[in-house]
Amino acid sequence: MHKLSFQPGTSLIHRLYPLTKLAWLLLGSVFVFILSDGILLMILAGLSLLVLTMVESSIWQVRGFRFSFTTGFILFVLYLLFDKSGIVLINPGIDLLRVTSGGLETGLRFSGRFLSIIFLSYIFILTTEPSDLAYALMKLGLPYRFGFMLVTALRLAPLMEEEGRTIYQAQLVRGIRYDRGGPKRLLLLIRQFMTPLLISALSRADKLVFSMEGRGFGRFPIRSFRKRTSPSNLDIIINLLLVCISAIFLYMNFGGLAQ
Repeated sequence: MHKLSFQPGTSLIHRLYPLTKLAWLLLGSVFVFILSDGILLMILAGLSLLVLTMVESSIWQVRGFRFSFTTGFILFVLYLLFDKSGIVLINPGIDLLRVTSGGLETGLRFSGRFLSIIFLSYIFILTTEPSDLAYALMKLGLPYRFGFMLVTALRLAPLMEEEGRTIYQAQLVRGIRYDRGGPKRLLLLIRQFMTPLLISALSRADKLVFSMEGRGFGRFPIRSFRKRTSPSNLDIIINLLLVCISAIFLYMNFGGLAQ
């Protein structure tokens, strides 16, 4: 099972400027709420999944992806079962299983939005080096202290996940059962789990502080970087392509399909 973190690669998405990917992640998250046609939203989710598969062929092995995909499917099924507005499309004789046009459209719309945002987020995380993103933001004027905070958070999140898994497995070996007991015992188990995890996080932070002080972090107003990135012609081409695709989707949503 792969971690949900940056995966090195040579794809076109990997070679894009980090701010280009960040901008399209934000614009794409807004764009899916502008679109109202369920079919178009599912097409957008399918295209995002296709790009994600091309970027990371083992995407189904990335931690959390199957759960997110299953959640989107369950969301579609729930709207299909409980939204009975519109005309009847399928009537098997059981009211709960009756499929209507309103339920189908609403299920496609909300499931498509959910999956599109999830897939776009996965594309961004798996193809964007945190250090490159921080440097690009600093070029825009972000103080490097905040950039370092961003990089540290992105790098430590997978480590804390592994730390939590180690603590969980260690407690199981020592006989702690998470599948027994009522709410009161559950709160006790959460406290027993979070206490060593919090201590580990504070220990990492303490070591990081001493390491930063030893290297003179924050002493100089300008920070140097080992690797510098800048936009290229590829960013211009991809931006133009995405603008054209967005325009086509908007036309089909508000003009073409409405007719």
